[in-house]
Amino acid sequence: MFELQAESRNNINILRLTGAVLLPEVVAFYQRVEDYLATSNVPQVVLDLSQTGQMDKAGLGVLINFCFQLQRRGRRLVLLNPAPHVAQLLKDTEIDGFFPICEREEEIKGYMPDMAG
Repeated sequence: MFELQAESRNNINILRLTGAVLLPEVVAFYQRVEDYLATSNVPQVVLDLSQTGQMDKAGLGVLINFCFQLQRRGRRLVLLNPAPHVAQLLKDTEIDGFFPICEREEEIKGYMPDMAG
């Protein structure tokens, strides 16, 4: 089970993911993020993965899908502080360079200069 909360901090909108995103949860996870994207016009979506309990390849597939969706809309997905097991999953699947990744919130503005304020 997972929880997804939107938060605005320092002119940046952050989605904070807590809990597990495994195969049984991917449809619900996909729908929640899709709902957020439909109601948000922010040019960059930051997904905080620091409190992600578990994630498998199905959950990672949803992130890749959203990355492509956002790119088609002229937007970007940035991952914030992936939990160690999520970082390892990215490395094991050899896509750790696919997503922009920030270890701390202060680094986000480096990926989003238009959001600095």
